[in-house]
Amino acid sequence: MVEIKDIDDPRVVLYKSLRYTPISHIESQVFVAEGARPVQRLLESDLRVDSIFAVPKFYNEFATLLKQKNIPNEKLFYADKHIMEKIVGFHLHSGIMAIGYQPKDVKIEEFSDVVVGLNGINNSENVGSIVRNCRAFGIDSILVDERSTSPFLRRSVRVSMGNVFYIKVRHSPNFADDILSLKRNGYCIISCEILETAKDIYSFKFPRKVLLIFGNEGKGIDKSILDMSDFVVKIPISLPTESLNVAVSSAVFLNEINRQRRAK
Repeated sequence: MVEIKDIDDPRVVLYKSLRYTPISHIESQVFVAEGARPVQRLLESDLRVDSIFAVPKFYNEFATLLKQKNIPNEKLFYADKHIMEKIVGFHLHSGIMAIGYQPKDVKIEEFSDVVVGLNGINNSENVGSIVRNCRAFGIDSILVDERSTSPFLRRSVRVSMGNVFYIKVRHSPNFADDILSLKRNGYCIISCEILETAKDIYSFKFPRKVLLIFGNEGKGIDKSILDMSDFVVKIPISLPTESLNVAVSSAVFLNEINRQRRAK
């Protein structure tokens, strides 16, 4: 292992100033896994790992997984937690991080029967929660539009608890075109939105192949996307609450789909 004593050591440049996603990460198509559980799930996944940066105790805890991943010793960095926090630029809840390589975006044809679409969702913690909800309810396909936060941003990965490593993700170059492609492949397009004309989730029968679209935290789903949808479905809520958090809404929808499928 390599001890890091200097906060400007070039060997840990990918861990430098991680409060916001560095341009170097975007260019290199890498992501950060922060915390014991996300790093463990990364090591257990099929994704390629560039390096580990941790306090020494974690190397004993993850020795077997590290050996299986065949990470070179010169990419196993350790330091005092105080030094680590100076390098990354924020307080660490635990003393372990890893840099992994993003998988290639999946093709439309590789999606499973239930796909979750993100339309303008720019809060990375909401995106991470939606990813976690997907895995909890057995959904493994996510379509991310051009204005949504990537599920591979640090906060999204952390909030997802590393579940994103087991999800098929497509960062759509053209959301409308991808929706049309899914339609041609037999998917029913459902916008999850509170409208007076929307159908009640608890009386709606979800088809086998569906794209569930969730919209921006403040503005909701784009009108152009609503116009393309086969159905708009809502969760009935009591006034004066105007709406639910988008991640909470996704859990309700995915749970209802799960319930209906188990009942068949």
